[in-house]
Amino acid sequence: GRRSEDANAAMEKQFDLIDCAINELVVSTGMPTQQVLNLFLKSRGRINNGTNHWNIYGQYFKAHRLRELQRAGKDANIIITSTIQGECYRSFQDAYPEDWQDILDTFDETRIASGPPLTVAQRSQEFTRLTKKVTSM
Repeated sequence: GRRSEDANAAMEKQFDLIDCAINELVVSTGMPTQQVLNLFLKSRGRINNGTNHWNIYGQYFKAHRLRELQRAGKDANIIITSTIQGECYRSFQDAYPEDWQDILDTFDETRIASGPPLTVAQRSQEFTRLTKKVTSM
C-alpha cells in the first residue's frame, strides 16, 4: 500500500543517517561509494549479484588493451599476466569510481547483443540475467 507521511519522514531521516555513514566509509577507506554499498549489502546477505565484473573486464581489456595499459602506466609491449591485468582493473576502477560497474555491464550487454547469434539456451540464460538485474533495481 501507500506509505504514510510519517513513514516517509521517518525513512528520509534514517536515509540521511545511512548516507552520512556511507560517505564516512568512502572517505576513511578510499573505496568508491558503489563498492561500499555493494559490500554492505553483500555482508548482510541482501544482494544476489551474479555478475562477475572481473570476467567482464577481461573482455573489456582485450577490446581496449592499449588504453588500459596506458591508464595503468604500463608499457604497450609488456607481457600480460593476471597481475598486470589486475593493476589495470584497479586503475579502471579508480578512473571511474562511481560508474565502473555500469560501464562494464553496458560493455557486456553491447558485446553480447552485437555478437554472433545465440542459442535458445544462451538467450534463456541472458534473459534470466537481465531479469534479475531489472528486478533488483
